[in-house]
Amino acid sequence: MKNLFLDIAKFFRATMLVSAVVLSCSCSNNEEDVPFKGATLPITQGIAQNVPLIQSIDKEQAYELHAGVHITDVTFTYCTKPTRMIIAEVDLNKNVTLVTSTPDNKNSYGTKLQTVADQAMKAEEAGRKVILATNGDYYGKAKDGSWYTNGLCYKDGVAIKTLKDAEANYVFYILDDGTAHISLIPEFQLQESRVLNAIGGWQYLVDDGKPVDNFTVNDNSMQFHPRTFVGVSQDHKKVFLFVLDGRQSDYSNGMRIEDMMLLCKGAGCYQALNLDGGGSTTMVRRVEQPGQPLSFELMNKPSDNPARAVLNGIQVVEKNN
Repeated sequence: MKNLFLDIAKFFRATMLVSAVVLSCSCSNNEEDVPFKGATLPITQGIAQNVPLIQSIDKEQAYELHAGVHITDVTFTYCTKPTRMIIAEVDLNKNVTLVTSTPDNKNSYGTKLQTVADQAMKAEEAGRKVILATNGDYYGKAKDGSWYTNGLCYKDGVAIKTLKDAEANYVFYILDDGTAHISLIPEFQLQESRVLNAIGGWQYLVDDGKPVDNFTVNDNSMQFHPRTFVGVSQDHKKVFLFVLDGRQSDYSNGMRIEDMMLLCKGAGCYQALNLDGGGSTTMVRRVEQPGQPLSFELMNKPSDNPARAVLNGIQVVEKNN
């Protein structure tokens, strides 16, 4: 009889634990017939419709940062938590393209890391006009003190890293015809001679318009974290750069990988790839004011303060620079 009572007690404890987990992660479906959960912009309407765990779109701002660079700044309630995300849509039909950034704008890695803003300034000093920039791939440190990215990296046609580590099986890249692509490394290698700029990434989020369902399930993918990710359109002429803030409970909590996949599909991505997130998640924009020196201003609110130094990133630049 004693064993029976112990078994019953264990059952109720387990039931209460499961209920607590479900309540902490689930979301009340409280749309109350509000169209698109309050979204008014086409891109946020698509996201709201496609991500069930987004309950409401609370704030939207859209503006043109530069010809061919459209910004959407949105705050929404996701799993009952406040969440803020910035999306940069880059139209490659305009006079803009994307390039890889590195510390001091070098075509090599070394023992130095640099913030996204500082990398943008170094590219400016080298003659580029940088409009916007984000962080890039995951990175680590070798025994000799040098830094390396987990995935491949090419800058201005120069191969910086050609072997991948861990699960960095995918690459975002720009070809010599100006188109943007995301693919597995073997497909990338078939076009390697045409690659101008490339960075690796970890989880594949969208494959030919469909969310990927075989991603690695671990603490990184299933918990709420700040995220940086990139997508491309079906015609390869538009790039979506996403930064989603997290680890700041009253402001923004982050997102899980499985919901990022749905978000990318709703935004219009035909392929999408997760980049380095957490404290690395950063987006900056060019600021020019009369009588003031050029600067690069934070657009998001990184969980690391001051902004974290990183190894590489993605810059939106004018094509003639």
